[in-house]
Amino acid sequence: TGLKAGVGLLRLFETEGGTGRSLYQQKLNNVLNSIREGKSLAEAMLAERKYFPALMIQMVHAGETAGGLDRILLHMADYYDDLRRTRANFLQKISWPCLQLILGLLVISAVILIQGLLAPNSSGPSFDASGLGLSGVKGFIIFWLIVGFVGGLLGVIGWGLWHNWFNCHAKVLPLIQQIPVIGTPIRTLSLARFTMTLSMMLNAGVDAIRSVKQAFRSTGNYYLLSGMDRTLDSIKRGEAFSKSFSNGGVFPQDFLEMVEIGELSGTETESLDRLAL
Repeated sequence: TGLKAGVGLLRLFETEGGTGRSLYQQKLNNVLNSIREGKSLAEAMLAERKYFPALMIQMVHAGETAGGLDRILLHMADYYDDLRRTRANFLQKISWPCLQLILGLLVISAVILIQGLLAPNSSGPSFDASGLGLSGVKGFIIFWLIVGFVGGLLGVIGWGLWHNWFNCHAKVLPLIQQIPVIGTPIRTLSLARFTMTLSMMLNAGVDAIRSVKQAFRSTGNYYLLSGMDRTLDSIKRGEAFSKSFSNGGVFPQDFLEMVEIGELSGTETESLDRLAL
């Protein structure tokens, strides 16, 4: 908002650097000092290790290159605000089921323990209240070892998916994007960032190869990024955007049709702007 109103970037960071938590102030003052030394905003943010998200740095770099930093920052503000609300809603809805799961595990383990303490000393078969064939302290330990193993395995799988182990996003994201409620927002946000970045870069006079490469990187979507090399190879051969994007094999058909219509009508950037919205 400040950039759009004409306020200088240094002045904005001087003001913002005096608010918020101490770590936040420190990072923003570090960015301010880096900008004073001649670095770009994206370079200054990148120097702060992993404090700023990689996606945000890519988008800021695209905005600086294309001369539309204020527009990029407004888009990212909306994106992170939606992300915050979505995360809060998810945690709110998942908290009660998680509590029920924990209580259920505690009840089962208590039944196993109590059954072993109250079991008769006779050698005949006894009633299995837990339904798991476990009883006593030994059964209690075995039960929690199994729970810990399953929980740890799921945690490792989740951590690996989150950090894209073995380039799994390229294989998993196509499946996730087919889920109506979850996949549609992911695909829509990624395509919005792609089209917005590409439109700004082309309007700024940046060459097609560099514009498309930056647009791919701005998505933060590993599935889309898997088609970047094929798309760039097609552009280098002189093929149109619509044909090149089709050769990438990662874009939906309706997106390709809109790009092709824009090319045929000579309004590529205008079509990209409409797609971004």
